Formats: sequence, structure tokens, C-alpha cells
Amino acid sequence: METIRAFIAVDIGDGIRGKLDELQRKLKMSHANVRWVKPQNIHLTLAFLGDIPIQKLPPLKTALDENIHGLGPFELEAEGTGYFGRPNRPRVIWAGIVDCPPLMELYRKTIGALQATQIGFDDKPFSPHLTLGRVKAPNHTDSLLAKLEKYKNEPLGQNRINAVQLIQSQLKPRGAEYTVLHRTTLL
Repeated sequence: METIRAFIAVDIGDGIRGKLDELQRKLKMSHANVRWVKPQNIHLTLAFLGDIPIQKLPPLKTALDENIHGLGPFELEAEGTGYFGRPNRPRVIWAGIVDCPPLMELYRKTIGALQATQIGFDDKPFSPHLTLGRVKAPNHTDSLLAKLEKYKNEPLGQNRINAVQLIQSQLKPRGAEYTVLHRTTLL
């Protein structure tokens, strides 16, 4: 059975992406051992699906279209920085998302589509964030954490969210390559 690695996400737009690129450049000055996400690959993941059978794609596309129908476009605002992990061992460096009820509704409707099609997904509690990088080793993390503290309330832009994307992720030696397989417009 042929599978693809996939996730469902929203595009954050070029305005936020540009600010995150600037922020990453400032954070890189800490010289921490971090594998930084390329700015063009930064997105807001609603559900990570992992490897799914190709034959489940058509019903998933239909379920996304049906479940998300009626949910209109909304404004998303990025702000601040933080990390997942412990202070002595941060794992993921992120930019935050300002509380956004329409985003939470979009998440619930997306999960509903996955449940309707019986497609498994990573069911960790949803914590909206934009992954900037993954810490590979603990050296220089004190400097990195100090910079994260400095930018913890930094405004990082807004974007109008008007679609949900089903994205294929192909792991390559130079990093992940993403291909949009389906786009459901928020009307």
C-alpha cells in the first residue's frame, strides 16, 4: 500500500514570514545548535497525519471541503517567542499566535474531517505556534533563551486566513519539501 507523509495547515502569508525571517536572523546570533526552519516552510499546523494511504486522499479532500464549509476567512496575528522543553534542554523554538477563536473552530472542524474519514493524526493538545527551529544540542542555549525572553512580546504581523491546505511532506537531505495537494477555501 503506497503512502505519503502529510499534514494539514494554514499559510501564514508573506508579511508574517518576512518578520519571522528577521527574527530568526537575530536568534541565530546566539550561536545555539539549532536546525532552523526555512522561512518559506513555516506554517501553522492544524494536524500532523504522518504516513497515510494514498487511497484515503480523495475522501479526506471531500471531508475537509464539507466540514469547513461555512467557516469564513479570519485574521491571524503572530506575536512573541518561546520554546517547548525544559530551560536546561529546550527542544523547539517557536513564535506565538495570539488567541484566535476562529482558528480554534477551524481546528475542531479539521479534526472532525479526519475523524469522519478515519485518518489517524497526532492528537497532542493543540497549541497554536509557528516552529522556528529545533534544538540539536544544548550548547549556547542560555544565550538563545535570553534572546527568546527579549522577543517574548514582539509583534510579528497579521495575515488573513482564507484557506486550509493538505500538504505532502517529503524528507530530503537538505530538509523537508512541501507540496500542496488540496486547498479548501474558507467562504
